[in-house]
Order: sequence, then C-alpha cells, then structure tokens
Amino acid sequence: MPDSQSTNAGFSAPSDPIELIDAYFDRVGSGDPSVADLFSDDVVWRTPQSSPMAGPYIGKAAVLELMSGGVGLYDPSVPMELRRDAIAANDEQVFVEMTITARTGQGEPYENHYVFVFKIRDQRITEVHEHLDTLYAQRKLFDPVGQHSPLE
Repeated sequence: MPDSQSTNAGFSAPSDPIELIDAYFDRVGSGDPSVADLFSDDVVWRTPQSSPMAGPYIGKAAVLELMSGGVGLYDPSVPMELRRDAIAANDEQVFVEMTITARTGQGEPYENHYVFVFKIRDQRITEVHEHLDTLYAQRKLFDPVGQHSPLE
C-alpha cells in the first residue's frame, strides 16, 4: 500500500500541527474535498460508543464516508459554524475544544460542544478522537431521523 506522501504527490501539508488542524477545519467548513489530503491512508476516527455513528472507522475511505454521512443530518441551506474555543498542541497531538452551531435537517437549532484529539504523523492526521454531548446529539440529530443508539 502506498504511503500518504506518495498518494498526495505535489501536496504540501502545513508542518505546524496547529496549522494542519486549522487547514482541516477550514476545508471542512468550506466543503473542500481536498480535506482528504490531510489524512494518512491508515487514519482512524473514533466516535463515542453510544452514538448511532459509533466507531472506530479505519482507513481514509471509511473516515470520509463517516464525514459525508454526518453532513446529511444538517440543513445544507444554513452554513454550519465551527467555532474553535481553545486549541493546544505538542509535536504529535492537537486538542481542540469547539462549538458547532447549525440547523438540523428538520429545521431545529443545533449547538453542541465538542473536544477533538488529533494525532499527527508525517504532517498528516493519523487518528481522531471525537468527544461530544451524545445525548443532546441523539435527541436533536438522530432521533428525528430514526437512527438509534446502539445502547438502546
């Protein structure tokens, strides 16, 4: 399997971990498909086990599918706000506390608080741990569309 550097020939990711994650959120916020270039081929995304989207998701294709599946839960006519409230990093990890504000697919307001832990290797995101208020997300996003928690 080719490594992420060879699959992204000509692509230069930011070398500073915080700049890399800023680029990630900028691309997600604008719907830029080149967000995929920021992931390693063997990326792992871990979601809470109580979520209908419980993970882990292993590999770039699985992570991109997870990301695209979540988009359908929101009203696409209202831009989603991804507000980074705090960010801290070392050479291999970036911690982001954030608030996501949007409108659900059913027209209800949505504002949830998240913490993401990103692991970085060779200027690529190799792992994401997503933490959020899963009960709030369940009631606002998933219940109205009939997606149930695996704990139910």
